[in-house]
Amino acid sequence: MSGDLHPVPPQLAARTYTFRASAGYDGQFYRYVAHDPWLRADWASYYDAPRMRHYRILVPLLAWLMAAGRDQYVDTVYVGLILCWIFLGTHSLARYAVEEGHNPAWGLAFLLLPATLTSLDRMTVDVALAALCVAFLRYAKNESRGRLYLVLVLAPLVRETGALLIAAQCLYDLAGKRWRRAAGFATAILPAAVWFVYVWNRAAALAAAQAEIRTNYAIFVPRWLFHPVIGIVVKLFRPLQYRFHPWLNHAIQAADALSLCGLLALMALAVWGLRRRPWDREQWAILGFLAVALAASAPSFWGQVYNYARPFSPLIFFAAARPLRNGMLWVLAPVSLIALRVLAQMAPQAAGILRALW
Repeated sequence: MSGDLHPVPPQLAARTYTFRASAGYDGQFYRYVAHDPWLRADWASYYDAPRMRHYRILVPLLAWLMAAGRDQYVDTVYVGLILCWIFLGTHSLARYAVEEGHNPAWGLAFLLLPATLTSLDRMTVDVALAALCVAFLRYAKNESRGRLYLVLVLAPLVRETGALLIAAQCLYDLAGKRWRRAAGFATAILPAAVWFVYVWNRAAALAAAQAEIRTNYAIFVPRWLFHPVIGIVVKLFRPLQYRFHPWLNHAIQAADALSLCGLLALMALAVWGLRRRPWDREQWAILGFLAVALAASAPSFWGQVYNYARPFSPLIFFAAARPLRNGMLWVLAPVSLIALRVLAQMAPQAAGILRALW
């Protein structure tokens, strides 16, 4: 989804549909990264936050590599990659369900994750981290160290919060006094660290040469970080105002509230699950994502379901995984509340497609 409030690179303008009076969405910038993985100077002004977008390089870089750097194929490959990550996440969850003695059809639950639905709609990269979280849980259980290490290497290259999986693994090993193994898994952060340093220095050099876009380069972390936890509570009681008919406005606000309640219920369930000792990798991962959710969210961040449901899909998955393994199917209710709100956001697009087909 590209909006006309952000300029489109001339090389892509002819094959880009832009929505009027719209800022677009994150997927448009990841598409630009797929065409420009090395942060060229002549493309710098087309990003809202060049550093942040290029930190999340894995999916765009894979698209660029698979298209052999040829612009005419990058978009098609990028869309195909998003579908591949959805397949991999669903397949991994199905295999994990079988290993836990459940029906492989449980793999379809991956489609309920907001990261999956949002990536389908807006071509964001979050589905890749969600799929890696499933693989993390599976390979950790099977003690597949080589595959687990690969997952840990890739996760922070999808999104910065992927580093929490590395932290979870290392803390798990440190708690068990497995010092050498913890040190070995800690090295999984090195590829991301090297890439982050490259992007930081490259962006700094471009910012020095192009002072008019200096403010965009200054973003090191998302703008919704470092605010008190009251944000989610504020939005629960002060819902976003929509420009629709009053009854529709109230219905959407109710859906927003139910979605937030669903996430709060899952967060409470995650906290409850931390009472077990000793902590496993899953619990350490939950603690990391809970820390981000509870201590680092601005009120505006909680206004739109796409804002909070995407980055916290790993928390949603980890919070629901253990209850589902234990046959507690009711945990799908809060997950479904969030998924339904995401689907409601997609309703206008679906209606437009149906009208065109009809």
